[in-house]
Amino acid sequence: MKKYQMTKDGLIKAQKELDELIARRSEIVEKIKYAKEQGDLKENAEYHEAKNDMAFNESRILELEDLIRNADVVEHVKSDFVTLGSKIKVKSKLGEREYTLVGASEANPMEGKISDESPIGSAFMNRQAGEEFEVETPAGIQTYKILEILE
Repeated sequence: MKKYQMTKDGLIKAQKELDELIARRSEIVEKIKYAKEQGDLKENAEYHEAKNDMAFNESRILELEDLIRNADVVEHVKSDFVTLGSKIKVKSKLGEREYTLVGASEANPMEGKISDESPIGSAFMNRQAGEEFEVETPAGIQTYKILEILE
């Protein structure tokens, strides 16, 4: 059984999404029922779209149930070292950015949430403010400096 390391916030977000998807079930069933009433199902795009929506919804529900059931919630404690849940300010050739280190299932680079399992995220782990280091990325070797551990 695989365990998914995640933050408490990540678990709360997953549970909220699961609740929303479960609540959507009745809406999707109604869409399917309505589309069936329209006649020939072979050429009924509305019916096929609703069935696809249901399949996606149910698939995501199963994923989230597995994630929540097997979550290993890591309580973040502010430290002098970067750990799961740490919010850090770093400097690279692209300038200064803030990142939050999260479990792989909660990663969202557009929100500054990077996985502790990613090349950059794993390179940040267990480092201290002031450390400068290189990381091999698909774009080549990048140099980072941890300016501050914010949380």
